[in-house]
Amino acid sequence: MCRPDTALDARCGRYGCGMAFPAFPAADRRVPLASPAQLIASGQVARIDTLASATAARFSGGQADGCRFIDVAMADGLSFRVLPDRGLDIGPASARCLPIAWLSTVGNAAPASDLDRAGDADGMGWLSRFTGGLLTTCGPDNIGLPSQDGESRFGLHGMWSDLPASDVEISRRLVGDEIELTVSGRLEYRVAGAPRLDIRRTIVTRTGVACVEIQDQITNVGSGPEPVPMLYHVNFGAPLWAPGATVRFPEGTTTVSRNDHAASMLHRACVAPQPQPDAEEYVYERVVPAPETDGVTVSNPALGLRATVQWTSESLPTSHQWVHPAAGVYALGIEPANAGLAGRAVLKGDGSLPTIAPGETRHFVVRISVTPLAGT
Repeated sequence: MCRPDTALDARCGRYGCGMAFPAFPAADRRVPLASPAQLIASGQVARIDTLASATAARFSGGQADGCRFIDVAMADGLSFRVLPDRGLDIGPASARCLPIAWLSTVGNAAPASDLDRAGDADGMGWLSRFTGGLLTTCGPDNIGLPSQDGESRFGLHGMWSDLPASDVEISRRLVGDEIELTVSGRLEYRVAGAPRLDIRRTIVTRTGVACVEIQDQITNVGSGPEPVPMLYHVNFGAPLWAPGATVRFPEGTTTVSRNDHAASMLHRACVAPQPQPDAEEYVYERVVPAPETDGVTVSNPALGLRATVQWTSESLPTSHQWVHPAAGVYALGIEPANAGLAGRAVLKGDGSLPTIAPGETRHFVVRISVTPLAGT
């Protein structure tokens, strides 16, 4: 059922976290349609699913056989797939029938088992399960390079996307004239069988606006300080990210190239290249001022569309840009984060490894929206 709520609440206000973050964007319909509230009130809609649907099912066959997914479709908004068995990440996504997410050659994949991780000698097994999608979350134990921290080994980009969600719920309510749909669930990060981090993820979207917001609440339920490196791997692909498309970082953004190759490509890093066989990826660390307001934009004039990624700078003070121009890969990643990519042990050694105290809760918000370019 939709619960009426005429107040356009500030998103972070429901957390009580005190972080400044803009209210969810208003509807931006480009055709003269009646609003969902009007359609419901007039009796023209027999089922809310007509306007805002969430269909839960399981994959049949292939690597992801038996894994859960939830397909979300919003009238005049976004359509996307939520993956409860992959940390409640987001797979394929489209805005008004145009694909916007990058999907890797891996296809659908199941999370790693304990046996898989035990056999991952070089810590790079994450790549064999990296399906892409609109969002792949990295952490909460490691981001970046595989790392040996004391007697513990941490693989590339951590365990998040191998964590299955429990208590998964789907809800809908009226917010003003629009329907807001929420998918939420709980993840648990354990070490040696003991809970260390309790994670609550909420995914919010609405009719009338091509926008999705990911809200994470991470609480240390262990007995000592717990590292919590986090990175939100937002992935764009064709036709949005294609030759002619551009990336814009706000004025005042500072940039560090990962290596000499990336430094040599910096002058071209914000323009989508032509696909090239066997081309090498390039990666940058980008510190963006006030990403809550301006955010980072990806614009494609040929499509007349712009995607914007915004996030909370208090909990995610840095970001990374990943460009892979190789034919058959061809991807752009905009990756809000709270640390660098050198791996857990290096971050711990230089004092930059984020940690939370016992009982402490930290909040993370990332918003992805797609809007028409001016004049289209």
